[in-house]
Amino acid sequence: MKVAFNRTKITPKDFTGKPMAGYTRKGSCLGKLDDIHAYGVLLSINNSNNKNHLLMISVDLLKLPLSIVEYIKKRLISKFKPLKPDEIFLHATHTHSSFDLTGEFYYPGGALGFIKGVLFADNKNDRFIVWMTNRIVRMVSKLFEDLEPCTIAWKKESFNPDIVLNRRWPTRNVLPDLGIIAFKKLEDTKLIGIIINYSCHPTTLSHKNNKLSADFPGRVISKIDDLTGGSIKAIYFNGPSGDLNPITTSGTNLKEIDRDKTLSYDQLGTYKHTQKIGYTIGEEALKIAKSIPEEDYSTLTEVIIYTKRFLIPQKDAKYYSKVWFSNKVKWVLKKYFLFKIAKFDHKFVNFPFFTVERKNLKNYGKTVVHFIKYIASNGNTFGLLTVPGELFEDIGKTLISHAPTKMENTLIFQNTQDWIGYLFPLEMYIKEGGYEPFMCFSPLCGAYIEKNATKLLKEIKDKF
Repeated sequence: MKVAFNRTKITPKDFTGKPMAGYTRKGSCLGKLDDIHAYGVLLSINNSNNKNHLLMISVDLLKLPLSIVEYIKKRLISKFKPLKPDEIFLHATHTHSSFDLTGEFYYPGGALGFIKGVLFADNKNDRFIVWMTNRIVRMVSKLFEDLEPCTIAWKKESFNPDIVLNRRWPTRNVLPDLGIIAFKKLEDTKLIGIIINYSCHPTTLSHKNNKLSADFPGRVISKIDDLTGGSIKAIYFNGPSGDLNPITTSGTNLKEIDRDKTLSYDQLGTYKHTQKIGYTIGEEALKIAKSIPEEDYSTLTEVIIYTKRFLIPQKDAKYYSKVWFSNKVKWVLKKYFLFKIAKFDHKFVNFPFFTVERKNLKNYGKTVVHFIKYIASNGNTFGLLTVPGELFEDIGKTLISHAPTKMENTLIFQNTQDWIGYLFPLEMYIKEGGYEPFMCFSPLCGAYIEKNATKLLKEIKDKF
C-alpha cells in the first residue's frame, strides 16, 4: 500500500475582473485574500488479484458539475493508463469566494444578472478550466512519482466550539463530525498526511467580499502547514452542510437567531472570521490525527468502489401547504421560463451546470453517487459516501445510519463528482419553502439522492 499527497495553485494571473460564484454579487473579482488550490491524494493498493488506485482531488471552487468532472477525468485517464474512471473523485470545497465556471454568475448586477446568466448559460470560463486541468494533470503526475509505502488509520469526533449553526433550525444542537483519515510512513511511522472532513458552508466571507479566497478550508490547510512546518500534508473535503452556516457576525444566541433568521442569513463576516474558523478546525484536525493509537494503523488489502448512476425528473412534488404558492411560482418560472428560453443544443438544454437528458419529451438530470469501501489488513472497514450536491444535515444523518460500515467508520463527501443542487428533505420544502428549490435542477433532488444512495448502501450491506 502506497500514498502520496500534493497540491497545485490554480490562481490565474488574470484573476482581477473574473466573475465570482456563490452570491449574486454586483461586481467581479477586485483582488485576492489568499490563493486557491487543487489538492490531491493518491492511493495505490497491491493485492493478489489486481492493483487498485484511488485518486481524490479537492478544488477551491463553488462547484464542479458533471460536465466539467467528465472533462477532467478524460484528460487524466488519457495521461495515466492505470487509472479507471470510477477510481477518480473530484470535489469542490464550495467556497463562495472563488470563480464562476458555468455562466450563471457571469453577469454582474445582482439577482437580475444571475437570471441573465441562467438564460444564456454557457461555459464562459473555458480557458481557465483547461488551464486548471493542465495544472491538475501535472499534480497527478507528481503524485505517481511520490508514492511511498504507508499505513492508514481513521477517527472522527463531534466538534463545534460555537462555529457552526443550522440556518433553518438555529436552536438545534449542531454537532458535525470532524473526520480524519491519517497516513503514516511504513518505515518510521511519521505522519505523511491527513484527509479532513467537516460540515460547514464556506461562507465566512459575506456577499460584500469581492476578493478571491478559498475561505476557511484554505485556512485549515495553512494552519496545518504552520504547525508542522509543511511536513504533514492535508486535503479538505466538505461534509453534509447544505443548511449548516458558519457563525461570524450572528452571535451565538441561538434563540434570538431563531426569532430573526436574517441574523444568520445576512452575516457580514470578514477575513478574521475566515482565519479564526479555519485555524480552529485545523488545530483540532491535527490533534485528532496525532491522538490515533499506533495499534489502530494497518495496511489496506482492498478498496472497493460502488457506483450508482440515475436520472432525476424535472418535476415538482405533489402537496398543498401555506408555502405552496411561493414554491410554485419559483418552480414555474424556472421550468417554463428559464429552461425554455435558455439555449438548446439539439437534444438537450445547454445548462453546463446540469447534465440534462431528454427522454419522452421530458428533461432529466443525470447524476451519480459512489460508496468507497476500504478493507484493512486488521479486519476493520471504513467507508466514504459521495453525493452530488449540498446535502442537508437530516439526510446526511439518515444516509450514515444505512452505511454498510459502522457509523463511526463512515464519512460523507458532498459536492463530489457533480453538483445537482441543494439536497434538502421534501418535508422542509413543503413546510418551510425558501430559496433553495430555485437553485436545484428539481425540488425532488434531495429525495432522489436520498432514495438512490440508500438503495446503494442497502445493496452493499446485503452482500456482506
